[in-house]
Amino acid sequence: KPLTDQGVGTRRVPPCRDAAAAANVALRVSAALCGADAGGPLWPKLQEALQESGIAWSPIDHVMLGGGPPQPWGSSGDGGSDGSGGARWAYLESDFPYAPHRALVAASTGGGVTGAPSADEAASSGGAGSAMTTRFPLLLAFEDVGSARAAPEALGALAAWLRSAPRPFGAQARLLLVLIGEARSGVAQRQEQALVLSASLVRHGVGSVEVCSVEHASRYVVQCALSVAESRKRRLPSRFKVAGVRCQTLPRDPQDRLRLTWVSQLMQLAGVSEEIAKSIAGRHSSPGALMQAISDAFGASGASSSSAGARGPADASALADAFLADLEFPIRGKKGTRRLGPVVSRRIFALFHPEALPEHVLV
Repeated sequence: KPLTDQGVGTRRVPPCRDAAAAANVALRVSAALCGADAGGPLWPKLQEALQESGIAWSPIDHVMLGGGPPQPWGSSGDGGSDGSGGARWAYLESDFPYAPHRALVAASTGGGVTGAPSADEAASSGGAGSAMTTRFPLLLAFEDVGSARAAPEALGALAAWLRSAPRPFGAQARLLLVLIGEARSGVAQRQEQALVLSASLVRHGVGSVEVCSVEHASRYVVQCALSVAESRKRRLPSRFKVAGVRCQTLPRDPQDRLRLTWVSQLMQLAGVSEEIAKSIAGRHSSPGALMQAISDAFGASGASSSSAGARGPADASALADAFLADLEFPIRGKKGTRRLGPVVSRRIFALFHPEALPEHVLV
């Protein structure tokens, strides 16, 4: 969806809290974007936003990149060795190894445990963490929103050029298309545009974002740069809310850390609030205790997998519905209580059953 007046573009982008952090990221800009007679109204606004936020910029050395990129949207051929092509693009460059949160979590042996390293720590430790870091976090291509209905192969050619040698970005470089302006076309044209953008994402790994004006685009670019700069010091959060971010009423007792983890883990389930999670944890003090209770109930009912044919699936479904359906939990801000009900009971039963199917497991 486009970033409307309630979106990112309407808020003034504040200077980076750490002036030194802003100096760690710079924007490299193509000649077609920052030239004297190029870039249109975008470049003055973008340059102003960069100066306000303390982010450095410089023109791209197209000779070092082996020439200019092919122009997107099937314009005219190649950009030429002097970089004078019409493709408006830029890229962020950091002086530290950057890795996205998803990549670091996937590479961590603990699966995103508390105290996961920052990008700097992952790179300095070597191994898989350093292999997936980059000094070029984001590549940006700018186009008017009306140009997005061209064939996705045109944008694919730009993506392939950027990800190939001698360009330093690598095969996994993240390219984002910034579409500027408000779409005034009909329903059929907008559907066609959506198909093109979807095809670009699936075939070529090119994401897209729509902004309403050049001011919005400028502020979006600056926010991307500031986020990359601040990621250097920010440690990865854990997969579960171990510290109880949403657990407003649980004591922060270090001796009770396992209970905090268990309640936070339960809160990852759809339909499980803090009060529900605490009530479940009060009845079943750990994941092992809950799994054992489910296993015992399933076996006692004679609805185990070995006897499913005799009892039928309806009995197992009824058992899952009734397992925690009568569990009462307090209503926050009120004196009454409410029963958990069969829907959430069935969900918990299916997830924590020792014979749970893979499609029932949250990841």
